[in-house]
This record gives sequence, C-alpha cells and structure tokens, in this order.
Amino acid sequence: MPRILVIAALGVALAGCAALTVREPLSATLSSVTPVEMSLLEQKFLVKVRVLNPNDTPIEFDGVVFDLELNGEPFAKGVSDQKGVVPRYGEAQFDVTVVSGLQGIVRQINALASGGRESLTYRVKGRLGSGMFGGVPFESKGELKFPSAPASAPKGI
Repeated sequence: MPRILVIAALGVALAGCAALTVREPLSATLSSVTPVEMSLLEQKFLVKVRVLNPNDTPIEFDGVVFDLELNGEPFAKGVSDQKGVVPRYGEAQFDVTVVSGLQGIVRQINALASGGRESLTYRVKGRLGSGMFGGVPFESKGELKFPSAPASAPKGI
C-alpha cells in the first residue's frame, strides 16, 4: 500500500511541475546597444533587450544571464540582478551591461576589413532567473544588412 501512495504522490508532483513550465519559448530582440566604457582590453555596452512572452501565464524573474554572438562568434556576455515580470501574452524590456574582450572586437574588425560582408548576423541567448527551477531560457537570431553603396552616376561626354 505505501508503494502505491508514493507512486501517486510522485505522479501528482510531476504533473504540478509540468504545469509550471513555459509551453512556447520566449523570444528576445535587441532594442539598442550603447557603448558605456571603452578601454584597450575590454569594452562595456548597455544592451536593452525586449522579451516577448507568447504564453498565457506571466513569467516572474529575478536576474538575467545574457550572451551576444556576432557573425557566429561569441562577442559579449553579461548578467543583471534586475527583477520583473513578463506579462502573459506581453513583453518586457530590461537593461543588461555586457562586456566584450579585445579578442571579440578584433575578430569583428578583421571580418569587416576582409570585405565581402553584406550583413551582420547576431544571436541573442540567455535566461530569466526564476527561483529553484533554474529560469526560463530565451533566444533569437537576426541579421542586419549593410546599406549598399549607391551606383555611380554615368560620366558625361
């Protein structure tokens, strides 16, 4: 009899945990990236991130972990102790200070200097911290196209 009670309690607990999970993944977009402090060995940026919640339950968070990749390479990482709520079927915006080392900047400068690039791809990934379940991940990818050079005007005779 006790074995049946343990199995039943375990089943109820697992069903309760399943109800707490986010059904659809969160998505994130960059709202802005502002340089804060520049030195030879590291650069700090203030990144404004907008997170969209397509689920029918709000997501409370207490802390943010954030990674930014440019052109498939790690570029900057950051954390924030910010607290907030992403409303159900809603969005929230928060700031994260990220740090990029000299190596990340040099990689990007070399890629741009080698020419032939028509765009910059980025990937934002992170996690909204939320207590004992470890948090809710978010991720998004995008591409920024560089403006094309205007065609040269025909020369007169």
